[in-house]
Amino acid sequence: MAKATHGRTTVLLVAIAALLTGCSPDAPAGPFPPRPADIDTTSVDLCAALTTEQQDELGVEAGEPDSAELGDGPTRLCGWSNYRNGYNYSVQTTPVPAAVAVGTPDSTVQEIDGYGVVQVTANETSAPLCTYYVDTSDNLGLRTLTQLTGRDMRNESGAIEEVCQRAKAFTTQVIQNLRPAE
Repeated sequence: MAKATHGRTTVLLVAIAALLTGCSPDAPAGPFPPRPADIDTTSVDLCAALTTEQQDELGVEAGEPDSAELGDGPTRLCGWSNYRNGYNYSVQTTPVPAAVAVGTPDSTVQEIDGYGVVQVTANETSAPLCTYYVDTSDNLGLRTLTQLTGRDMRNESGAIEEVCQRAKAFTTQVIQNLRPAE
């Protein structure tokens, strides 16, 4: 009996060692590449996600901060709207990491500016929405939302592709403006 227990213990220790080897700090967590740096979503000024020049390019006024309660916890957000062309942009903290969005309907894993992201689309024929969940840290996340609400463009073929192109550019700006200085 002692030999059988010793054999099982050895097999168990080898299995644990193999698992731990796969958890080295250099190995990416989940489907994302290693982050260039964590973004502290607990203290970052979300309305600083767009510079004045970027706001001018998008045709939006200064962002408006807000807070809300999500099912998983509190969130902070900042939003910008262009009432002339119908595009709305917002950035929001999430109390869960971006990995929770992996595998959701209409989602794809991508990379923007070195950060893993999950793109999720919705409302393709009514008010097209493209959301990016950004892998900012192990425990918390950030998401950007870009939506077309302009009546003259909502039902056009290819509108969701245009919304997602704008969303990707917006998300790139958000990441670049909120990430810690190197």
